[in-house]
Amino acid sequence: MIPGASSPLPIDPSSSTTLSPTGVSAGPRGARDAPAAGPLAEVRAGERAIVVEIGLDADLAGWLGAMGLGPGQTLTLIRRAVFGGPLHVRTGSGGELAINAALARSILVAPLPQPGRSP
Repeated sequence: MIPGASSPLPIDPSSSTTLSPTGVSAGPRGARDAPAAGPLAEVRAGERAIVVEIGLDADLAGWLGAMGLGPGQTLTLIRRAVFGGPLHVRTGSGGELAINAALARSILVAPLPQPGRSP
């Protein structure tokens, strides 16, 4: 029981939320250890990521989703064109496409561990 609390806190070990020592929610379990999400435009060649959010209008976001680039989808940045040109991306389903650099700034991704490497 937390000092000053009137009753013990119910703690469910399967819960995805962790509690700080004061009993205040500390957010999802592992959230502090997870790498921060950022725009696809900042991913380096060879890195893998998962799409978190598409910050574009519904039609364009729908088209990207149909191409395998929607929220929850994994991707690998294969190469970047010189002078801020398009990014060559491979989707988790194996499709490859070039994404305009400006468009890539509107796609929020979170890094994934590289295969064969420890996180």
